[in-house]
Amino acid sequence: IRQVSQQICASVLNIKFKNMELYKYLRPERIDILENLKIRYTQACALNDPFESFPAVIQKNKEWYKRQFLKRIESEADQCDFSNAVKRKQFVRARKRDFNNFYRCYTDEEWLFYQTQSVILLDSVIEGYLSLSATNKNILMWSHYAQNHEGFIIGFNKEHQYFDYGLMKVEYKDERPFLDPTQPGQDASLFYTKSTDWEYEEEYRKSTGFVDPIQLENGNTLLPFPEETPNKDDQSLYEVKLFDFPKESISSIIFGWKSSPNLRVRIREQLEKHGMGNVELYKAVPHKYKYEMVVHKINNET
Repeated sequence: IRQVSQQICASVLNIKFKNMELYKYLRPERIDILENLKIRYTQACALNDPFESFPAVIQKNKEWYKRQFLKRIESEADQCDFSNAVKRKQFVRARKRDFNNFYRCYTDEEWLFYQTQSVILLDSVIEGYLSLSATNKNILMWSHYAQNHEGFIIGFNKEHQYFDYGLMKVEYKDERPFLDPTQPGQDASLFYTKSTDWEYEEEYRKSTGFVDPIQLENGNTLLPFPEETPNKDDQSLYEVKLFDFPKESISSIIFGWKSSPNLRVRIREQLEKHGMGNVELYKAVPHKYKYEMVVHKINNET
């Protein structure tokens, strides 16, 4: 009966975790997040995936470029006030002669590669990301991001208003998003698409701006890019930027299997210091029979 009860409780907890919480895996020294209630938003160029916000160079055939060029000409013609249809046709015919220049410009791979690199560098100037996970049991995550299970996890309440803005679920694909140089705007999925190699992380990411936004007439906001693309060796791109977050957004703490008693005591002290007695405490331990971690609730044990 006790075993069945534990299984049912574990299932309920798993449903809660899956639907309501997002997790930040942390090394022991990152207890400073709980001490100061500040957390890092990391620039794309400082993340551990070299392809973050880094689009591929476009690979399209000549016919595709012809279609794009014709669309551009038609758009230009629509914005002109021609006196008659003949004038419009003359304009279109004259513009079509520029296709070879258009094709040569937009297929210059050296120039295209520079443009793709500019995306990650410019993005790193204006915003940063808080990487979170939808799972609290991944063995590799515990090993890579929580110092071989010696660290801990902060569980955030996904339903808290702190996550109402800027939260994106990462998509994992085999095909890398490309930069379309023929268009002024790009697909925003570029900033939340990663290789399937990272799929095990089940990542969500929250973004925040490093610069003051510009309010647009339609009610939206825009983060302004700098006039010049920074150099990739500019160390300011990698500076640690900390931001306040509401303590009420924390709903749980999960101690790693190898976490020290001292770390667990210190974390409890910080929760008490900030009046966070409602935060639930758990511990991730190895399953007795399977290659997986089991997360169970703890009370006063250290």
